[in-house]
Amino acid sequence: MVLVAAIDDSDQTEAVLSEANRLADDLDTSVHAVHVVSRADLSSIAETAVEGQELVENAEVQDIGRDIVAERTDAATAESIQTTVRVGDPATQVVEYASSVDARYVVVGGRNRSPTGKALFGSVTQQVLFESPVPVLSVAVE
Repeated sequence: MVLVAAIDDSDQTEAVLSEANRLADDLDTSVHAVHVVSRADLSSIAETAVEGQELVENAEVQDIGRDIVAERTDAATAESIQTTVRVGDPATQVVEYASSVDARYVVVGGRNRSPTGKALFGSVTQQVLFESPVPVLSVAVE
């Protein structure tokens, strides 16, 4: 079993990776970092993709996730984390990935938002909490 850390290109990612690594050490398991990119964000990358190649297999797409991890952890930690980039709805992709790798836990970042803000804009963290088949640890970030 592995621990899945849901990451994005925000200040939360450092805290999520730090907590995921701490928990993984305690549980003697490995960390898989998952970054989800929307299809709209792939327009420039799609132009350079080799015909017939899945976008998620494209090296440039996968480098996005590895770069995020490398920027927010030390070199030794970055090397120990398996990073993958998926395309689509963030919450759905995180939950599907966690299921596919038989994750033990999912670690996500949480932002303080008003109830109105959550209702209007939704919350990836909230959706992962409701849909995940495994326990979810939400890391509060100020």
